Formats: sequence, C-alpha cells, structure tokens
Amino acid sequence: GHDDEMERHMTLFDLIFVGVGGTLGTGIFVMVPLLASSAGPAAVVSWLLSAMASLLSGFCFAELAGQIPAAGSTYAYVYASIGELPAVIAACCLT
Repeated sequence: GHDDEMERHMTLFDLIFVGVGGTLGTGIFVMVPLLASSAGPAAVVSWLLSAMASLLSGFCFAELAGQIPAAGSTYAYVYASIGELPAVIAACCLT
C-alpha cells in the first residue's frame, strides 16, 4: 500500500534555493578560475558587464511576457512573434 512511499522532507522554499544555488554555484565555481587566469584584475569589470547583460535580458523577457496574454512557454512566445510552424519547431527542439 502507501507504507512503501518515501516521505517528503523538503519544502518548496528548500527546492527553490537548491535550484538557484546549483545554478549560481556552478557558474561561480567553474568560471572564477578560468576568468581570473585570462582576465586578471579586469575580471570584476567582466562580471559587472555580464550582470548588466543578464539584467537587460531579464527586462526584455519580462516585457515580452507582459505583451503575450498566454501562459509563458517557448511555444507561446514563438507563436505570438513568428508564427505557428516556427513555434512547433521550437517546441520540438525542447523535447
């Protein structure tokens, strides 16, 4: 019966921060030695430029999501901006 099921111990908050920590941690721990060896002291400038590009990209996606009255998905975004066939192709590439 149900006695064999595993119990949940992590909350939604825990799962979100595991995902965010994994994403940020991987980028930081992998890129810092590579960037420091090639860029030297200018690594800080490089990090600031990439942070600004990420922020602008986030603003662009927020603007796009606000313009499309459907649930946010790759299919919906491509369908609204380009058309049905490219949306189907984009959706197939993700699966």
